[in-house]
Amino acid sequence: MRHYLKALIISSTAFFGAYKLIPTIVIGNDPKNIAVIIGALLAFSLFIKPIFSLILLPINFLTLGSVSFILNAILVYGLTIYLPGFTIKAFDFKGADVGGLILPAYHFNQLATIILVALIITFIQKVLHIIFE
Repeated sequence: MRHYLKALIISSTAFFGAYKLIPTIVIGNDPKNIAVIIGALLAFSLFIKPIFSLILLPINFLTLGSVSFILNAILVYGLTIYLPGFTIKAFDFKGADVGGLILPAYHFNQLATIILVALIITFIQKVLHIIFE
């Protein structure tokens, strides 16, 4: 039970982090959408990712664990197609200056924004998984 609760917290925190970082994520008016999104992330992290990580172990090893990133990108793209009201639009990054490191302004189209959201979700999931272990 504790394992499932930890996975639920990690999945919901990862989506919330992506939702706060990318302002062009629209969940929709239906309150069930948030439950479906977090439930899909939870099901992917508990059931599908371990199976694909085991099946694709040599590829996962060679790509330094990017199988979970690819699976998250497929999941987010699938949710934008099949979940009514859930959309991810193009995103204009205004640029930033972080401690002397200058990040230039960049325009992400819709597909690049979906990949960015999947990257953020994967990163937060990995960091929280390391913290909770």
